[in-house]
Amino acid sequence: MNGPTPLVDELLALASGSGLSSPARAAVPGCGYGHDAVRLAALGFQVTGVDFAPLAIAGARTRYGEAVTWAVADWLQDPFPPFDLILDHTCFVAFEPNQQAALVAAHADRLRPGGLWLGAFFRSVPAPGVPPFAISEGEVRALAEGRFDILHLAPALSSHRARAGREFLLVARRPEGPATAA
Repeated sequence: MNGPTPLVDELLALASGSGLSSPARAAVPGCGYGHDAVRLAALGFQVTGVDFAPLAIAGARTRYGEAVTWAVADWLQDPFPPFDLILDHTCFVAFEPNQQAALVAAHADRLRPGGLWLGAFFRSVPAPGVPPFAISEGEVRALAEGRFDILHLAPALSSHRARAGREFLLVARRPEGPATAA
């Protein structure tokens, strides 16, 4: 895709009853060329696009300038201030299955209490064993529980036609108290 996923708007609509409103602080880990990050910025969010690949961030800057705060960083290791929202469309599915629990913990650590994780996942992929990795709704639920309250976990309705029927969406809230592992 050469633009934001239609899932950004679907996820925001699903989260609309949660009290989230712009100008909230949002992070897009694994932002690549920044399409989804810029969509959030256009809606009034204060966005940080994060990717470990310098070429991806350079491409995002070339395409979109400084509409977003761009960061070449390791989402799992580098420090970040707390965010109100994390939009994860392609980061989670790029992680090896044995690293996904660490990513969920990083998401929880980088959200303020009450902050939202908006995620899109693949239940099936064309080439199993390589990124993007498929995961089931039950596996996402098991990884999130204990760190997040799940507000929505169901099939995506507005997937790109090449991904139709293969994606599902998560809206999860970090509890107001300390996040704990399940």
